[in-house]
Amino acid sequence: MAAASVGTGILWQWLLGLVAVVLLATGLALLAFSVVPTVADWARMRHWQPVPAQVESARLHQGAMARGGMYYAAVVRYRYVAQGTQHTGARAAVDGSGDSFRSFHQELADRLHNAQRRGVPVQVWVNPQNPAESVVDRSLRAGPLVWNLVIACFTAGAGLVGLVMVVGAIRQERRGRKTRRRADGLLHNS
Repeated sequence: MAAASVGTGILWQWLLGLVAVVLLATGLALLAFSVVPTVADWARMRHWQPVPAQVESARLHQGAMARGGMYYAAVVRYRYVAQGTQHTGARAAVDGSGDSFRSFHQELADRLHNAQRRGVPVQVWVNPQNPAESVVDRSLRAGPLVWNLVIACFTAGAGLVGLVMVVGAIRQERRGRKTRRRADGLLHNS
């Protein structure tokens, strides 16, 4: 019976370790592929130059998320001239992937659609080192950024706690085995 419980304990340690590694990797991936790139893009865009652009099309895209709920993204296409060359842009915001914060995307899509309908130019921000790169709204939106940061830290933190628990359990079990061996050795020697 003792061998079966030891085997079960080891299985649970491996399972907890696997879950902990997945949680840690998920949190770090969210940081690496969402939070950090968004902040880095925003920092780069602070030095971009304003240029007037003509909106060709603008709309609010709505999509379903895997766990239910909706995500939104302003979708735009615009023309502008930078450094004497005409360019076409399609980036509406710093984080162009969309999110569940509808009001921002709705207001941006409405503003761009109204400009298109009236034929008035909008201001876009153009990278002076690469004029083909542009964005309509270069603001850093705190809501989605903080939300992703909280989820990333919570997930990575849970994974780290799980790993610490597994390592602690393994160390404790090894100490217990050493103590049992020493006790067995003492009993056999006397």
